[in-house]
Amino acid sequence: MVIPALLIFPTPAQCWWEEGHQVVARIAAQHLTAAARRNVSQLLEVEDTPEVVANAMAVASIWADQVKADTGTSNWHFINLTLQDSRANIGDRCANDDCAVARVRLFAAQLKANDPDADSRFSDEDALRFLVHLVGDLHQPLHASSDADQGGNCEALDSAVDDAKNVHALWDGPLVSRMGVDDTALAAELDKEIADMPDGQRADFSAGGAEDWAWEAHRLAVVNVYKRLAIPKEDVAFPDTCAQAPDEIRETSVEVDEKYMDDMQPIVRDQLKKAGLRLARLLNEILG
Repeated sequence: MVIPALLIFPTPAQCWWEEGHQVVARIAAQHLTAAARRNVSQLLEVEDTPEVVANAMAVASIWADQVKADTGTSNWHFINLTLQDSRANIGDRCANDDCAVARVRLFAAQLKANDPDADSRFSDEDALRFLVHLVGDLHQPLHASSDADQGGNCEALDSAVDDAKNVHALWDGPLVSRMGVDDTALAAELDKEIADMPDGQRADFSAGGAEDWAWEAHRLAVVNVYKRLAIPKEDVAFPDTCAQAPDEIRETSVEVDEKYMDDMQPIVRDQLKKAGLRLARLLNEILG
């Protein structure tokens, strides 16, 4: 079954929200080889020009959030690495390939083999749309972290920051949107920063695979979210809802000041750049 594309203008999603995902997709589009761009244009059924492909990838980047409730794929958008985990625990936190790390690998393999029957529910177009989205998710630090708190969803902010009322939403939304530009302009701004990078730094920003990206994001969350915001460290647990989270987590009210917002901006900018470059490299490898 092919899952149809939905509206271009959805309600807010829960992973980098729309702007972050669209920025990642637009950066990636600028770094595709001609062959990879041609294959992307064919999969998304659009004209093979840089601008058209970038716009189509931006639309594709939010599709996985739009369909996750209907397809039962919500768990594919994150990996619950706990504060007690080491990198060796990544496999333990991805039973039955039910996490972002495994799904990036599986959808990449599907596209590389040009085998739309790898998962009979999803076409190659769907596989591409999942890849564009899930690579972005793996670079949002709270999509690779858990403290018995659903990746920061269960710690309320003491006062809302724009539309964000909890720690996870803070990282999904305001830390991107407060850069003050739309996704097209922000992607162009970040891509200029990429162009100005030394070759070695650009290579580092493009490197690694899904496990590397997840572990890198996890370490960022440990230092910049859980430690910086003094969130209590809980025993390993994975509550289905915040109502089932430990009392200490549910009763935590996190204070976020302007200094924190300013300090996190460079991290978010780098994560968006890394996600875009890494997505481009992955698509070049499998579609180029």
